[in-house]
Amino acid sequence: MSAAIRRLVATAAIVMIVGSCAGSPYVRFDPATPCTTDGRFPGAFPALEARVPKTFDGRGPDALDSGRNCTTAELGTLAGHGITEVDYAGGTWNLAANAGVTLAVFTGRGLTAAWLGEWYEASARAASNTRNIDPTRPTIYGRQGYRLDTVNGDSNQTVITWDSASGNGVYVVIAADASAALIHDGILAFPPHG
Repeated sequence: MSAAIRRLVATAAIVMIVGSCAGSPYVRFDPATPCTTDGRFPGAFPALEARVPKTFDGRGPDALDSGRNCTTAELGTLAGHGITEVDYAGGTWNLAANAGVTLAVFTGRGLTAAWLGEWYEASARAASNTRNIDPTRPTIYGRQGYRLDTVNGDSNQTVITWDSASGNGVYVVIAADASAALIHDGILAFPPHG
């Protein structure tokens, strides 16, 4: 895993999506039981993992897993909006020594792209080595999204969130030192009407 992706993981608390990239151990749980602790592992939520694009940049992901968070520490600003559990799945593509993209899907009762974007922004603002924090609100597939561009150390990082058309989740593209074209391709990897 590249240093840039590790910094991205630390900066935006991406462990919520793909903690394996940070080298943290998998925390197993029984997906059929109520959420009392945070956890993730490959295959935790197969249906959610199936919603992650199968290919990006001409190949499958280098890592794919899923999990859930329900502790106040992990939910952060989402807890302030009444969100009590977030389920997620994400795939990570290592693109070069210092570049990578994660494509993810988040679900949770009442979860919106705006609230998830706010969560990422709060995580970035709390990070000690992050600067040039620039949130914007682009339109993606006719829906208002949330985009966060930052610099962490010497790594340019972007997080984009938008609501799925069906209303049953939030799509996320996370990029470290990736070109604008690759970030755009990450968006296009998700179904426009899904």
